Amino acid sequence: MFDDTGRRRFMQLAGTGTALSMAGCSALSNHDSDADGGAGAGGDGEAEIATVTLGVQPDEAALQELQSNISSRVQSGELERMEAQQEFRTRRAELTSDAVDRFRNRSADLSVSIDDTVDEFGVLLVTGEPAALLDSLGFDGVNGLFPAAVFEEARAQAGGGATASGPENGSEMA
Repeated sequence: MFDDTGRRRFMQLAGTGTALSMAGCSALSNHDSDADGGAGAGGDGEAEIATVTLGVQPDEAALQELQSNISSRVQSGELERMEAQQEFRTRRAELTSDAVDRFRNRSADLSVSIDDTVDEFGVLLVTGEPAALLDSLGFDGVNGLFPAAVFEEARAQAGGGATASGPENGSEMA
């Protein structure tokens, strides 16, 4: 009933490019590692660090309640369809932002740092050891790990495509 094509389109694009990269775990691999080693293969005591995009989604029950509430208000004539769509998008963005905050609060339990976020899409650029990044998949609301490049796609789409490229973008928000 409600138009949510921006986020849906982003997740489709992210999912398409991610399926192949995740199959080979390239999103979690350090491309500078030697050919014979995996994580922890070397005896030097240094842990491999990876940066990936982590996706979170709003609480499903809260989202269903929101949709039901707005549908009821449309049926009763309290809201016009366009107003309902706008309210749904606004409230969904708030619920998604809440999901980002929940992950931020829980990530202290892991050795994962949050480098940047695009709350609108529920994506976070995170850095940590591959094992910790995989552990984050067990958190409620986390719906996937994607290559770091997906974060820049989300930032560009959230900003209407008007973002500069370059290393300075990744460090704007600390």
